[in-house]
Amino acid sequence: MSTVKVTDMALGEALNKLAFQGAGSTRKDGGACLASSARKAGMPEEALAYIVKADGDDMGAAVDGLNKVSEGGAALLASRSLREDFDACIDKAALPNGSSPKTQSSVPPKAAAKPVAGKPNLKPAYQAPADQPVNSPIELTEGLVSMFSSYARDEGQEKTYAAAGQCLSTLVYNAGLSQEALHFFAGGAPLGTGSIVEHLPNDKDKAIWQSPRFTQGLVDCTTNATPTPMPGP
Repeated sequence: MSTVKVTDMALGEALNKLAFQGAGSTRKDGGACLASSARKAGMPEEALAYIVKADGDDMGAAVDGLNKVSEGGAALLASRSLREDFDACIDKAALPNGSSPKTQSSVPPKAAAKPVAGKPNLKPAYQAPADQPVNSPIELTEGLVSMFSSYARDEGQEKTYAAAGQCLSTLVYNAGLSQEALHFFAGGAPLGTGSIVEHLPNDKDKAIWQSPRFTQGLVDCTTNATPTPMPGP
């Protein structure tokens, strides 16, 4: 069949629905990131067209259906490398809208001591003794703010994460994650790059982190956070 090249906007919306499994991310930039990842991975045009036309929210069904159209595209969609790229997009999608994309690109990055791109900083910012269980969300707040803030593009986003700390810690604490994962978050390593999910200790923790309900919870925490206004002169 003749394949009409799909637009990045249509592809982004379809992949956004697929990656968030219909949870409805409130972050439009997540779609653009997903579309870019799929194209960079070498996804065939007929595979991209199928994803847009199918417009589904079930990754397994998409892979199965795609197999009939493009085996290479189905293999790519199911691949771990593309999944990790999508995870990184999902993490970015949970970032608050500090400013519009245009202003972001024109503002020079702060000269903060952040890790070099591609090399996450796994050194804990806080002590979280492994032999002591995490017993309340309060024990996670500082660590989660530290970890999420390391992805912030500007000071405004850092303030949003600080404001969202309590919401994030309650969400993470009640999600059913392992103690090992909770210790990781309590330590608050300022990763700064990559996706958080790749550092979680087991498949169950990763499945929880990637679940639509949890992903939407992260987005809601950052969207509804109200940074404390600076006191006037």
